[in-house]
Amino acid sequence: MKGLRYLFFTTLKNSIKQLVKSPAKLVMVLVFVLFIGLMVVSSLAAPLSADELRDPRELAAMVLVLYGFMFFLGSNNGFSSGASFYSMADVNLLFSCPISQKKILVYGLIRQLQTSLLLGFFLIFQYGWLYNTYGISVGAMLAILLGYCAVTFCSQLTAMTIYSFTSADEGRKRLVKYTMRGVFLVLLAAVALPLLENTQDLLGGALKSATAPWVNFIPVFGWLTAAVSGVLAGNWVLVAAGAGATAVFVLLMLVLVTKMHADFYEDVLKATEVSFSAITSKKEGQLRETVPKNVKTGPVGIGGGSGASAFYYKHKVENRRARVFLLDTTSLVFVGTIWLFSFFMRDGGLVAVFAFATYMQIFSVSMGRWLRELTLPYVYLVPAGAFQKLLAICRETILKICVEAVLVFLPAGLILQAKPLEIAACIFARIGFGVLFMAGNILIERILGTLTSKTLILFLYFLILIVLAAPGVVLGVIVGIFLSSTALAFAAMAVWNLAASILIFYLCRDILNYAELNNK
Repeated sequence: MKGLRYLFFTTLKNSIKQLVKSPAKLVMVLVFVLFIGLMVVSSLAAPLSADELRDPRELAAMVLVLYGFMFFLGSNNGFSSGASFYSMADVNLLFSCPISQKKILVYGLIRQLQTSLLLGFFLIFQYGWLYNTYGISVGAMLAILLGYCAVTFCSQLTAMTIYSFTSADEGRKRLVKYTMRGVFLVLLAAVALPLLENTQDLLGGALKSATAPWVNFIPVFGWLTAAVSGVLAGNWVLVAAGAGATAVFVLLMLVLVTKMHADFYEDVLKATEVSFSAITSKKEGQLRETVPKNVKTGPVGIGGGSGASAFYYKHKVENRRARVFLLDTTSLVFVGTIWLFSFFMRDGGLVAVFAFATYMQIFSVSMGRWLRELTLPYVYLVPAGAFQKLLAICRETILKICVEAVLVFLPAGLILQAKPLEIAACIFARIGFGVLFMAGNILIERILGTLTSKTLILFLYFLILIVLAAPGVVLGVIVGIFLSSTALAFAAMAVWNLAASILIFYLCRDILNYAELNNK
């Protein structure tokens, strides 16, 4: 264990030294800390009265949905590549040493807890509206964050267990997969069916169903939701029960991983290689998809297009082979999250839901397949105008943005009982922001394509997005105030965003004339 302790603390110390010696990373961390501090101070400076706060059961229901989706999505990885708690350096250093598998597994668990904590960091940015809406304390926010980290950790541990149990037997894999999906559908039905009993009060029925006592007995995400609800209500018995049940689950998974399968090293090595390849591809700006084990021959050819337009049909074929129908799983999760937010925040109005959806769009907007085309020689060789080719390779992503806007705000508008003109304007504005965010990506590639510091690029990306979107937001506020029309305010923002995006597309068209602009 001395070697493992030395490796862990040396890695941690080197990470801190690297942060201090990297000005870009240090500035970004300081900006994030300052932003969080300002958000907390501004929220605490204007607290709402108890009468203005919403039902805390809504928060418990949202936590249940978030934890449930994260657990099932993470656990589902066990049917493909599994999950790994190690890097390639860990595999090369640890598994060649005379250290038992159990100690190595404990080391990996500690490393994974650290990673899970970093993954849940984005939840801290939600404290402002959560405090103003539900009046939660900083301790309750930390409880939600720790619960999220625990769900992420347990989902990856479950994925490792599932992979170890099913990797050598396809029949066993199908049995476990269909059983998990069946349980998931049963749980959804158990929560959704009671809503049909009282269609006049869907919100009250949803809260009653999602916070029913039996929900606390659902493994992992139900237990952790119970623990968070106990913190919110000051019920420490419920906190201890939820945390204790989760701890027992973790111990059980550890026993299964170490006892039932003899090829622990091979499984970890394969999962680590898959993770390492994905991380390396992202660092290099490449888009890599998982190739299925059993490849079935389907229709051949791209099915249409000539010249620059052939890239759009090429992207359609690639989506079909990747089993993506316009929207991927991540986009669908974000769409469902916005529906849920609009359902619980119906009193906030369409503007509040749109602001939340735009905030989520920054994280959910897909880079699309246009980025991969910049790494291949074909787009530079096609005898067509640079502007025409740039629009062609972005066409698939623009279509995805349009479909996502309709899927988000058509149901959300109906939930909020908004006017048809307001819903249409909201969809238009959503498309405008999506295209603007994609144009910001293109601008970053054009200006900073030769930089190797991904941290600096990320920081400048958010800064550029703020600068590009600010005039449209100001214009929308002015139009909304003077004309007293929410629809016209959304339309004004959309017009600015689309105009700015087209200008950026045109000015950055020479990105396809010089391959040297992209350091890929």
